[in-house]
Amino acid sequence: GSASSTSIRKYSCGTLSPRQLNIRNLVSYEKQQAPTDAIMFITAKGIRICVSAKQPWVKTAIKRIDERRAAK
Repeated sequence: GSASSTSIRKYSCGTLSPRQLNIRNLVSYEKQQAPTDAIMFITAKGIRICVSAKQPWVKTAIKRIDERRAAK
């Protein structure tokens, strides 16, 4: 067997949350292209929430997370 068959299947966004999240509760994010163009935000409690990458507030949230990471 090849090494790729034993890789851990990553969590992917099947359903997207329609609501805006509180940016203060978000600690991390992952960009996803498949099955849909989405952003998976990870909250301080470790909850993963997928949202559409096209929502205007999402860009702001990503910027805030990046700024926080850079500040550390």
